[in-house]
Amino acid sequence: MATMTIRTTVAFDPATVARWERLTKRWGTSKSETLRRALEAADRECSGSEPDSVDFTGMSPVEILQWIESHPLMPAGSAEGWSTEIRAEREAEAIRSAERAADSH
Repeated sequence: MATMTIRTTVAFDPATVARWERLTKRWGTSKSETLRRALEAADRECSGSEPDSVDFTGMSPVEILQWIESHPLMPAGSAEGWSTEIRAEREAEAIRSAERAADSH
C-alpha cells in the first residue's frame, strides 16, 4: 500500500532556510523528513505531550522507520514508503553534489 503524499510549495525567509538546512545536516535526514519532525515537535509542544508520544529528534532514520512499522496507529507500509522517499532524495542530492564538484573544476 503506497503512502499518500501531498506536494506543496512554501516560501521561507533566508534565516529560516538556513535553520532548516542546519537541522537537516544535524539530523542526517532529508529536508522533507526534517520538516515533518519539526512540525511534529511543534504540534506536540502546542497540544501537550502525551505519555506515549515519541521524540523522533534523537532517533536515527532507521530507528524511526522501525518505530513506525511497529506502531499500531501507523498505516501498514508507511515506513517502506518513507524509506523509499528518503533514499531517492539522498541519491538526488549525491548527484547534485557530484555535478557541483564537476562544475567547480
